[in-house]
Amino acid sequence: MKKNNQIPAMLAASILLILLSSMLKPEGSTLLGVLQTLMLGVGLLGCCTAAWRFAKGGKGKS
Repeated sequence: MKKNNQIPAMLAASILLILLSSMLKPEGSTLLGVLQTLMLGVGLLGCCTAAWRFAKGGKGKS
């Protein structure tokens, strides 16, 4: 994938993870609660990483 397409793809995937994690209803299930937390964490980390790369202008090592 080209570098100029990586940031929007990462952002879209991260937003999708955040939306999917908000749809989970972990009532009474510890495993679903853990899955929801992990998906939210990875989604937020991806959004922050995409924003950081965008701010840097996409320069540097990938």
